[in-house]
Amino acid sequence: MAKKTFEIKDDEQLFAEKVSGDCWKMPKLSINRQVSGKYYFTNKRIAFLASGLIGTESVSWEIELKDIEKVKTCTTPPFFPFGILITMKNGDKYKLSILKRKKYFNWLLDQIN
Repeated sequence: MAKKTFEIKDDEQLFAEKVSGDCWKMPKLSINRQVSGKYYFTNKRIAFLASGLIGTESVSWEIELKDIEKVKTCTTPPFFPFGILITMKNGDKYKLSILKRKKYFNWLLDQIN
């Protein structure tokens, strides 16, 4: 099976692509675990494609911006100031870890407000 790739849709505008980072929390995992990969941000969604050779499909995800309830900054283990906690309208949570967090956090705030 081919590794999942990101494809922009006709009605989307790309804000940032191939942004290296980690995901520490997602609904698919019952415990917080560091998963490395690349983030893609468009005016409609955020996608995370996990890197690695095996099992990346199960921890790759995408979410629609319209489904986000709130975002806030947070720390990532052990106590690094790189985190963005996304809470979805259905209660799911995603914890992103990205360098230059302020840039992406402010962009997200602008998109969901």
